[in-house]
Amino acid sequence: MLYSSSRNEFTLSFYCKDYFSFFFCCMCVCVCVLFTFAHFFAYIVCYSLSSLSPLCIFTLEQSHSLFFFFAVAVSNSIPLPIMSNEELLDEVNLIVDTFPDECRHVEEEPYAFLLRLPYHFELQVTLPPHSYPAESYPQLFVTQAPNSQLNSAFSTAMHKRMREALPLGIPMCLMLVALAQQVVEEIQEQKAFDVAELQEQQEAEWETLEHELHELQRKEVSVWSSAPITDRKSKFVAHLAPVECLADVREVMRHLRSIKSIAIAAHPTIWAYRFTDADGVLHQDCEDDGESGASVKMAFLLEQMQVDGYVVVVTRWFGGILLGPDRFKHISNVTRNILLTIPDIEAELKKGKGGGKR
Repeated sequence: MLYSSSRNEFTLSFYCKDYFSFFFCCMCVCVCVLFTFAHFFAYIVCYSLSSLSPLCIFTLEQSHSLFFFFAVAVSNSIPLPIMSNEELLDEVNLIVDTFPDECRHVEEEPYAFLLRLPYHFELQVTLPPHSYPAESYPQLFVTQAPNSQLNSAFSTAMHKRMREALPLGIPMCLMLVALAQQVVEEIQEQKAFDVAELQEQQEAEWETLEHELHELQRKEVSVWSSAPITDRKSKFVAHLAPVECLADVREVMRHLRSIKSIAIAAHPTIWAYRFTDADGVLHQDCEDDGESGASVKMAFLLEQMQVDGYVVVVTRWFGGILLGPDRFKHISNVTRNILLTIPDIEAELKKGKGGGKR
């Protein structure tokens, strides 16, 4: 039963739309009660006489079947309730009054409310007139989420869990609020687990990269690598190698791309080189490797810092979040950081120590 503010009394309008339906429901209830007593009495009699006559056993079994058939028939004959417009408004107002900090009305949609949830989620719940709650569930729409991926995950989980956990035929907004809060918590726990797992994976990849770079430096090519710059799960590392000709540049690229952890990066080799050959001709060029406009900034730094005889390569591992213009800032910073170590690198080369890591 719902409370009717217009008449200031409890009504049965939610369950019975007219006096005939009310009378029919009462009659069905009375018949069920009487038949239950009759069934119980027949059960006792048949059970006490079952040892005397097989017919009594048959009667007992048929009594069970007949009662079950009658109960199903009566339950199917009672129509599920459909709320009137006033009752829909009452339920929305009840939710907003019960959860004033989490819920608020939706402008120009009287049968809807907005539910603010933890972790920057927001859900709009709309009660469909002429069918709720007997024939249809509330309409759900995620109006706010931390990102599109979590938006889709939350929407899918809510629609699935609502149909699994909430039955038709009863007001379900109160239960829906609790369900939404539970789903958000589960999604956040899964997100935290995924972030931790991704971080462990990135750390393992970085350790592998360090090992492979060390092997590369020791065996074939002198390559120095900068400390990484990490921003929103994206990682930037610069590599530097001395070159005297284009063949040296190609050899450095080949070796860097042979490293698995570099090869799987979103942008493995964004490069720029600048060297003077034996004839005194200056050679310089650059390549974006899919990061449009990045290598030009690296070439500009080579020229401004008057670097000669080196190729600088930047590797970017994409973390799933777009960085916008910040990615160019990070590429320039790791490039500058590695170029500033050139005096130390040349001093190390003169001592005959080969490549090293910075």
